[in-house]
Amino acid sequence: MTTPTILVVDDDRSIVKLCQRLLERASFQVLASTDPFEALKILEVHRVDLLLTDIRMPVMDGFELIERGKALQPDLAVLVMTGFGTVDTAIQALYRGVDGLILKPFENTAGLVEAVQRVLTYARQKQEAARAQVLKPLFDITETLLAETSLQTLEKLIQNAIIGIFQCEYVGVIQREGQGKGGNLIVGHMLPRQLDKDVWEKLFRILIEHDSTSILIHQTGPGNAELQKILRLAGWTSLMVTFINRGGREFIFLAGRSSPAQPYTSADLDLFTMLARQAAVALENARLYTDLKDYIRRVEESQQALVQAEKMAAVGRLVASLAHEINNPLQSLQNCLHLALRADLDPEQRSHYLNLTETELNRLIQTVRRMLEFYRPSSHERTPIQLAKAVQHVVDLMRSEIRSRGVEVSLNIPEDAEISGLEDQIQQVFFNLILNALD
Repeated sequence: MTTPTILVVDDDRSIVKLCQRLLERASFQVLASTDPFEALKILEVHRVDLLLTDIRMPVMDGFELIERGKALQPDLAVLVMTGFGTVDTAIQALYRGVDGLILKPFENTAGLVEAVQRVLTYARQKQEAARAQVLKPLFDITETLLAETSLQTLEKLIQNAIIGIFQCEYVGVIQREGQGKGGNLIVGHMLPRQLDKDVWEKLFRILIEHDSTSILIHQTGPGNAELQKILRLAGWTSLMVTFINRGGREFIFLAGRSSPAQPYTSADLDLFTMLARQAAVALENARLYTDLKDYIRRVEESQQALVQAEKMAAVGRLVASLAHEINNPLQSLQNCLHLALRADLDPEQRSHYLNLTETELNRLIQTVRRMLEFYRPSSHERTPIQLAKAVQHVVDLMRSEIRSRGVEVSLNIPEDAEISGLEDQIQQVFFNLILNALD
């Protein structure tokens, strides 16, 4: 665990030295100043866990220092020391977000160390409570994300979840594959204005070259100067970034908050990282599900192509018999029409030949229809199939082939026998069975 850093500020140099000596003896890292403006400069550069400050100082009172210090470091715990221990002072301290108050002069040296330790513990408990407060909605949102399989819908859900939980105006999720410097924005939402292209490219370059697992940066205070410049250009108070590796891909999640909203805290960053991890899992699952659906679709298309190819392969077996089935009605049609057109025929004979022509024409139409139905590509919809009708259809189609082999076919199928399936594929099954039997 890192040693806490304490910043001591008091216009009385002897008090500063006393506090510094007592706290360093208790193994704390101590930074000290007698000037509040110098203290603010320290807070701009160094991460500080606790600010120990006097309230009454000539150039700037302790409450103003606290307010400006928290703007620089939102997680800053505060312990004030004062020689004026009134109820009004205590109430004002609570109102200003002070975590503890200690009176000067100190009753004993151990009292200061105990007060510092107590305030640090209280600050940690406040952070844990803040995390716990959003854990349940975070779990609920996580469940929703993991249940979604549509990438497009999931990206919108992630965007709305981050905006809803972290009250941010900008959300970005960059996906980067491998170790290259490239990447693409897969989730993006910018308000109230778009980032200038050059600014975005600078931000993108800094992020993909960053070697941390997460970043919390404010406009002012300690941190990356380039990123702080980008925040000022974008009008953002603070920015959270977390890097998640999943399935050979790196996801970079961003959440930016603009003024006058409060800057993000380390508790916010921890929760943001938790949500980002779950979102990355959901994105990877949705991508795998999409790939699986595409693979299944391609397999189904291949199976359909194989079924159709099998049907067309059977054409060679039926060409001769189908030609015979078609040629006979055509010859009959020709003869009947030739006879019906004779001038010496009486009306009754002419009507007889025309009726024969119609009969042969219907026979020809039925033969062609059966052939087209058999070779038509199959539907994907299962339908009820009357078994007797399906088998009879195949037998009718193969009548010439069956007759040429000197075979008789006897059907014994109940009229009400019914199955569910793809009709043309069921017919193909019976077609193959009859062909195998004939062979």
